[in-house]
Amino acid sequence: MIDDTSVPGNATIRTPAAVRLTPAFDAERLRAEFDMLTRDTWRRQQTYSVDGASEEYSADWRVLPLRSPGGDERRTDAGGPGPLPFRDTRWLGRTPYLAEIIASLPTGVRSARLMSLGVGAAVETHRDTPLGFAKGMVRLHVPITTNDNAVLVLDGETHRWQPGTFWYGDFSRPHSIANTGGSDRVHLVIDCAVSLRLFEVFPPDFLDTVDIADVLFERPEITLRRAERATFCCRFAMPAEFRHWSGEAFNERATDPTDVEFAVFDRPDGLVLTEGAAHEETALIHVGGGEFRLQGWTEERTLHLDRASKTVRFIIRDGSAQLWTERPIQSSGHVGSVAG
Repeated sequence: MIDDTSVPGNATIRTPAAVRLTPAFDAERLRAEFDMLTRDTWRRQQTYSVDGASEEYSADWRVLPLRSPGGDERRTDAGGPGPLPFRDTRWLGRTPYLAEIIASLPTGVRSARLMSLGVGAAVETHRDTPLGFAKGMVRLHVPITTNDNAVLVLDGETHRWQPGTFWYGDFSRPHSIANTGGSDRVHLVIDCAVSLRLFEVFPPDFLDTVDIADVLFERPEITLRRAERATFCCRFAMPAEFRHWSGEAFNERATDPTDVEFAVFDRPDGLVLTEGAAHEETALIHVGGGEFRLQGWTEERTLHLDRASKTVRFIIRDGSAQLWTERPIQSSGHVGSVAG
């Protein structure tokens, strides 16, 4: 992670855990749109993984998704690898100012959620993964309502962000939130890809602490023709740890040494990665040279299907650092190709 970076001509400095961004937003318009939304439609926070949905959060920690995988209004999480791209939910159509803010960001936006911490609620210290410049995705906040006793503690520093301000936080660092005040704390929380243009909203002195060589910028999709897609259809074994998207892999902390059978199929809309037993699909996004990232994920984790050597390389990135392992392609050609 980008915690300590070296800047030419200066001593090693630590990138701040949070920084205020530009521009500022109209607090009254934000509050007016929030007041239009029906409270009963908000769901308790719930995370998802390859094992399915977790239990709902016990505290009064509620979410209204504005963008989610496939526009699914039930998804309160930030999303992950899956078959569908992120899309607007119907709630975003009712909030034109929030939609304008999200559309103004000079990068690809994944999830966007209104997140409400109720009176007396608290979320214990934790880390969110994979987030940060070295992982290719950042989390931005626009506070909408708050009170003096609604507090974020991020990497040991206390924050009380005010309505209408705009913030970046490195939530891969330890953080907790608590609301001991008399009103809910509501933020617009946006997860987005890292691009050079996104840096325009960051202050120059903050960017001076970021090692650009260790930033994982998102590469654009390189579209494959149908005939080209068919040549990537194949079967192979994937290390089980690689599919634990937010976990450790290929190192001493990996806990599952087994392999899982996977296949790449050609669907009418593009290539998909499918687990043999579960038949759950994840769309593959080609970023060039036979390398694919996972729909709903960053290039923190990619597959390189090498047709010449008949191998698949599983790559995990942390900025400029890479870990990888290979497996042979067991069969290739038009395996799983579907006409359409």
